Amino acid sequence: MGSIALAAVAYLLLALFYDTPEEKALRRDNEVLNEELTKIEKRTDLLESVVEGLDDKDASLYHDIFNAIPPSYLVSYVDSSRIDVSKLSELSEPEMVWLCHRTVSRMESTAETTSAYLKEIQETLSAKGANPAGIPSIIPVRNFSITGTGASVGQKFNPFFKTIRLHEGLDLMAPEGTPVVAAADGRVTGVDRKERGFGNRVEITHPNGVKTVYAHLQSVKVAYGQSVRKGSVIGLVGSSGRAFAPHLHYEVVLDGKKMEPVHYFFSDLNEATYRDMLLLAMTTGQSMD
Repeated sequence: MGSIALAAVAYLLLALFYDTPEEKALRRDNEVLNEELTKIEKRTDLLESVVEGLDDKDASLYHDIFNAIPPSYLVSYVDSSRIDVSKLSELSEPEMVWLCHRTVSRMESTAETTSAYLKEIQETLSAKGANPAGIPSIIPVRNFSITGTGASVGQKFNPFFKTIRLHEGLDLMAPEGTPVVAAADGRVTGVDRKERGFGNRVEITHPNGVKTVYAHLQSVKVAYGQSVRKGSVIGLVGSSGRAFAPHLHYEVVLDGKKMEPVHYFFSDLNEATYRDMLLLAMTTGQSMD
């Protein structure tokens, strides 16, 4: 009995003061996890300060240039990087840490990109002394539904040539006869009435090297050389020229370069609708012209 008791005491001492290989491995894993969590906490704190800085920059831009209150980036980041809490119980601790790490990395990347865009916009507007009314910032189709968003700039399948071709604008689908409006103040520098190509087409030149193009119109409501104001009717949605169905082919051209038109709808879109519209525009594989 004495030897059994002694063995039991020895076992208890070993269990209390010495780790098994499995326990040592678990302890090492926990230490690594704690280190990673500490790093993530520091990165999250830094990210919060960066996002606050973006909000300040954006507020300054909107106030100085557009005399408006901007949406909050904080809401956008939370929505776009939200973790599904209901599924966390299905994950192991290492998987949870990796998920947090990946989410924070994505948010950091987005914050960095957004900061660069804001800086570029700030420098461009400051250098050119931009007039807000002369900057395209609205969807040029009255009462437009986001679901009518078609293919945007890029390589798209052409329904007429049955092949991939460069599409240089954004297709905005709407009922025939829907009013088309000027996206900004400017002067009409092009009016075409053709049965082929872009059909009935209007080109407007705005300040600071910006032009907008409106094609496949049912009818044109402006004349060459005419001054137009943002929101004024310049034509009606149609399918003139080579158009698969009634729509407006819309282009934004900056210093001769075709831009992504969705980026110029900031007066009409909030964060959610902007993301939805951009996703539709970028992923639609077939153009209407």
